Amino acid sequence: MSDTYERSHIKIPSATPGWSLDAWKYLPRAPAKGGLPVIIMAHGITGNKLMGLAPYAETFASLGYATVVFDYRRWGASTGTPRHVIYVSEQLEDYRTAVKYCRQQPEFDPHKVILWGTSFSGGHVVTLAAERELNLSAVVAQCPYLGNSGPMKLSWAFVKTFLNGVVDVLRQAVGLYPKYIPAVAHPGEVGMLSTPGSKQGMLSLAQDTRDYPNEVAASSFFEIPFYNPNASAARITCPALVVAAEHDNLCILQAALELKDLSPRVELVVLPCEHFDLYPGSRMHEKCLEAMKAFLLERVPV
Repeated sequence: MSDTYERSHIKIPSATPGWSLDAWKYLPRAPAKGGLPVIIMAHGITGNKLMGLAPYAETFASLGYATVVFDYRRWGASTGTPRHVIYVSEQLEDYRTAVKYCRQQPEFDPHKVILWGTSFSGGHVVTLAAERELNLSAVVAQCPYLGNSGPMKLSWAFVKTFLNGVVDVLRQAVGLYPKYIPAVAHPGEVGMLSTPGSKQGMLSLAQDTRDYPNEVAASSFFEIPFYNPNASAARITCPALVVAAEHDNLCILQAALELKDLSPRVELVVLPCEHFDLYPGSRMHEKCLEAMKAFLLERVPV
């Protein structure tokens, strides 16, 4: 229980009939003059809202922003089968669905909608910032994936991961259950993410090992190379804050620098750390939060 905000559990009907997005709604306790500005949040690749998103939402709610934190279809506590399959188009649609839902709620100001994302979902909010019809007030992207993850190293583990992806494509094409691989793995092992520190960093975000199954349909591997959020950067229509990690080996700094060059709406903060150092409990988290708070209060004041 907090003196500054209250949290409730909601279900947002998804674009797929019968499936819903499981979400937390944070509302500031301080009386508001009108509808509240609302920040809509989701996690990065293979993550869910149990993995370190609450501290961000609590901070924003304490500042006076309403916050809605949701899981994508097929992930976390949301419904949808088969489980743990990544479709970029589906995840972008889930953000749009959450935006539409929030604009229909009387407690939110429909003209003050902000998107927040981290890592893979950081790329999502950058992509959506270029959709004029969404009429967003701002977006915040923490260590975002922007379509450039550096040179791909060919190894036996990479070949095996690729082949597992092919098998999964064929299995799902004939209606069979997906072929799963680890979502995060150590270097040299089969997995979606296997750069140094990825497995330790991702597992550290889960307070309970049961919160993170560490599996993903192998065909999801093919979604990443064809996704390029920077491709729409020149069309970004709202203020966008990017907090990047200088020594990120998952979402490289060069892509964030390119984004800044492509759009005058982008504000870039670079912190001297690695990817997972920006998350709660890590050494640069507070500095990351300070940058976000300053941006929000200036660009979309409460």
